[in-house]
Amino acid sequence: MKVFVAGATGVLGKRAVRELVAAGHDVTGVARNDEKAQLLRAMGATPAKVDLFDPAAVKGAVVGHDVVCNLATHIPPTAKMVLPGAWDENNRLRSEASRNLVDAALAAGAKRYIQEAVCFLYGDHGDEWIDEDTPLDMPKIGRSMVEAENQAQRFTGAGGVGIVLRFGGFYGPDAMQTHDFVRMARNHVAPMGGSKDGYMPMIHLDDTGTAVVAALGAPAGVYNVTDETTTRRFQMDALARAVGVNRLVAAPEAVTKVGPLSYIARSERVSNRRFKEATGWAPRYPTANEGWPAVVAQMGVDPAPKVGLLARLGLLVLALTTLELGIWATVAPQSFFNSFPGGGRHWVATDGPFNEHLVRDFGGLNLALGLLLVVALVVGTRLLVTTAAGAYLLFALPHFLYHLFNLQVFDSSDKVANVFTLGLSVVIPIALIVAAQRTRSASSSRASLVSP
Repeated sequence: MKVFVAGATGVLGKRAVRELVAAGHDVTGVARNDEKAQLLRAMGATPAKVDLFDPAAVKGAVVGHDVVCNLATHIPPTAKMVLPGAWDENNRLRSEASRNLVDAALAAGAKRYIQEAVCFLYGDHGDEWIDEDTPLDMPKIGRSMVEAENQAQRFTGAGGVGIVLRFGGFYGPDAMQTHDFVRMARNHVAPMGGSKDGYMPMIHLDDTGTAVVAALGAPAGVYNVTDETTTRRFQMDALARAVGVNRLVAAPEAVTKVGPLSYIARSERVSNRRFKEATGWAPRYPTANEGWPAVVAQMGVDPAPKVGLLARLGLLVLALTTLELGIWATVAPQSFFNSFPGGGRHWVATDGPFNEHLVRDFGGLNLALGLLLVVALVVGTRLLVTTAAGAYLLFALPHFLYHLFNLQVFDSSDKVANVFTLGLSVVIPIALIVAAQRTRSASSSRASLVSP
């Protein structure tokens, strides 16, 4: 069959193309540039440069094809997922692009249309099995998926075979989120939120490609395509073993169940039975026990990226400052109260009576921050630097705001000195966080998840 694939060079699409070609199909894949076009040629497919948001161009490209697959996604980087507008491009692909592709498939007389979707938007069902008939509990971030699925149903309604493949969460050696997962695990941090005994459907990326081929023989309908869904505890234990650490420390369950990404903390024990019975498909990696060791082995040794000299100097400044304050306030609280910051100035004593308990607590807090900053300075990994700078910022920002609105106790020169020094205590950790997030390992690729 002649198969047209949108999203042919993404982490899902390129595996689908590879498996489709291996199965003997004539594949045309959308490529945004010459590099992507060369990748498709190397896999045995024919590249086509098409703007998926141009209805006329899409219709022209789809002519002559028996099957149209919409595997195009634009998943934002992990650190930006909660930002406004981060999902706009992905939403547009699932709404506008899917409509254009179905229009083109109908106009071309294609017999089958396959639409990518996800299977972790059913809502929290504890340890109960979830199948395709379970109602969706759609967060705002996933509403465009319903539009895409409706387009596949429209294709079926017009006499074709419309297929929706609701995939589990992807993981594979070239996926950006997988690199984040492995990096966090090597730092003993569990990258999954929610109850450890809750279920999360996942799928190794290599199994997505064989699933697309299997879908060529499936009856019209919606299918969950996932591995044999296991608990987060099971998956995180498998990841820990794969990276060679004893255990992973997870964020408190309650913390992960709030915010725009809280849906990923649900327990969703999704069944793949319907797709397996309809097609004979089975995952090569049935669980994380088989998948994570293979992924980590393929990734090889990928040392966590280290921050540069300027960031380390910033850490050094903060570490020395906090350690000095911590030692002074802890060892000699009365002296600290009377004489801080020195040079005949009295910034603490002018703002209330002496309280040894509070001064010693302030000293202990600074010693703890100082220790964290020193470790971050020595180790220098992005995760640790971000954590240390973030912890310092959580202390420094309210401290700065308090003094900013209570400057009346100081004379003019002390007001300026207060605003300047405490302002620096806010600016430096922010700069460190930005610098750390811009630090990338050589093997990490943001482009790997972006498909045309």
